Amino acid sequence: MGRSGVGKTTLLRVLAGLHPPMADLPNGDSVVRFGGQPVVGPPEGVSLVFQDYTSSLLPWRSVARNVELPLEGRLPKADCRIRVAEALELVGLADRSDAQPFELSGGMQQRVQLARALASRPDVLLMDEPFGALDALTKADLEDQLLEIFAATGTTVVFVTHDIEEAVYLSDRVLVLDGTPAQIVAEIPIESPRPRSQMHTRESPEFLRARHRVHEVIFGTR
Repeated sequence: MGRSGVGKTTLLRVLAGLHPPMADLPNGDSVVRFGGQPVVGPPEGVSLVFQDYTSSLLPWRSVARNVELPLEGRLPKADCRIRVAEALELVGLADRSDAQPFELSGGMQQRVQLARALASRPDVLLMDEPFGALDALTKADLEDQLLEIFAATGTTVVFVTHDIEEAVYLSDRVLVLDGTPAQIVAEIPIESPRPRSQMHTRESPEFLRARHRVHEVIFGTR
């Protein structure tokens, strides 16, 4: 988390190997590593989910063919079909594999993008405000679905959001960025037990304490 312009999206792009890390940091620590190796391009085992789902899907491909995209040329066709079916089942779209993106709601389109990221079975999933453009009900539904996917796959998720409650609800810890260049100014552990629910978790003392702490770090005592 952090104020607009602090560099959250840039950080995700660096982690995804789409943007070079800064080369002029005063301590010289400008290398991003994944699995012990420097990241100099998109690393195997890392997937990125963008905020703009409408621009991220290919409109001339079916849902299944969009999900298959990162697997093409890497796996036999039969294995691709299995991976696609598994990913669509995870996001609740197993019955829409033949649909075109324009036939789906915004929430469903974002599920397709998530399925595409999951199809490669990543160790790390990078998510850049993926639910920011969705209505409140769809957003809550996808938050819960993401928690179920996390529990089922064990994938590490790095999630950027401007929504304090969303950050606290989804996370094991919240990192707050500030400054130019951005630095981590706070690391706030989230003690809410899992599994979580929209009603009971958000009303719990652990959730409220963490929400207040994140708000204080970002906005002060306002």
